[in-house]
Amino acid sequence: MTSLLITENLTTRELVLRKLRDAILSGHFRPGQRLPERELVHQMGVSRTPIREALRKLELEGLVTTIPYKGPVVTAPTLKDAQALYEVRASLEGLAIELFARRADPEAVKRLHAQIAAAEQAWDRRSIPGVLAANNALHDEIAAGCGNVLLQQMLANLRDRIVLLRVKSLSYPDRPRHSIAEHRAILRQIARGQATGARRLMERHIIHAWRAARAQLAPAAPVS
Repeated sequence: MTSLLITENLTTRELVLRKLRDAILSGHFRPGQRLPERELVHQMGVSRTPIREALRKLELEGLVTTIPYKGPVVTAPTLKDAQALYEVRASLEGLAIELFARRADPEAVKRLHAQIAAAEQAWDRRSIPGVLAANNALHDEIAAGCGNVLLQQMLANLRDRIVLLRVKSLSYPDRPRHSIAEHRAILRQIARGQATGARRLMERHIIHAWRAARAQLAPAAPVS
């Protein structure tokens, strides 16, 4: 289990915010899960004040929602919001991988292979958090290597909401295995110099991720 105890030599306010954000984006706290102040105080070993400040900040970022009579919870995206995000994400990440492939920086490509290998090892252990961490790192690497600053900024602005939904999609049965295979196929296109093929497969990958997330957000919805 992820440790939330504060040990680093930074300001308490900054550390609490960072720890809570990381716990949400790593899947330690899942969408819809309550975040009781008393429990967070106990887990993190700090007073209520920095906890409350962090929760307010995370609410402004859209990662936390305060529900009347229930208190703060990890934001659970609506089906409509999720669909809108995946539609935008497919276009942005499709373009990012095409630009990445056209540059084909060997060291960046090696890092993608390393992240896929890390995801495979995590899946062998059936560690969804491990797969999630490797998946996040892979997509961050693609954004960093696309060479388009504006596109990087757009993806950065959406990153936390994308990761929240990635927690959902990777929780769908067997989705991690398929996701890893799709990433491998994208890298094969890059190795062949097929930038447009890599874009097409990335867009298809995002569509498959959306179907998995949709099934988690609305269990009655079809996956195919």
